[in-house]
Amino acid sequence: MKNNSGKNYRKYNLFSSNWNIYTMISTVMGIGFFPLRGGGSWAALVCVLFFILFKLLMIDLFNLSKELFFGLNVIFLFIFTFVGFFSIKKTTTIEDPDPHHIVIDEWVGMWIPLMFINYNSNDYFVLILISFFIFRLFDIFKPWPINKFEKLPHAYGVLGDDIIAGIFTLFCMLIIIILLPLI
Repeated sequence: MKNNSGKNYRKYNLFSSNWNIYTMISTVMGIGFFPLRGGGSWAALVCVLFFILFKLLMIDLFNLSKELFFGLNVIFLFIFTFVGFFSIKKTTTIEDPDPHHIVIDEWVGMWIPLMFINYNSNDYFVLILISFFIFRLFDIFKPWPINKFEKLPHAYGVLGDDIIAGIFTLFCMLIIIILLPLI
């Protein structure tokens, strides 16, 4: 398929013949194709909901220890990052290195602060909501050095800025958690 500049590119959408496992992963099961703008926000929100359900299932239903739950989250983060990296490499092109429909990077970035929120706290849901908004602000406005990571080539740049935004969100959340009892 050709775009306006005459260059070839792969066109993906929910009903395209290019729909494959890489597209499913990079778009987080099609969330990146939501008709409303803000696919990254939708992916981060679905990540939050998935994390809450995962926590309810593992901790509340199966009585998994906090340490084992954290370990599972670290393993999932590495899996999401590794699989996301390769699916991004398969679904991007030179002409469009960071298309809007690729949202696995927002999922990975959002997972980082969620792993560290104390789910036994009375403010658990408030902290999750705050982390969601802080992450989206960092991801949308990309302050320094997040904007530097976005300029990395290919999947490194697509994932890199969101991973750094997730780490920045984690730092902000740690400050909020420390200061919350003082308020």
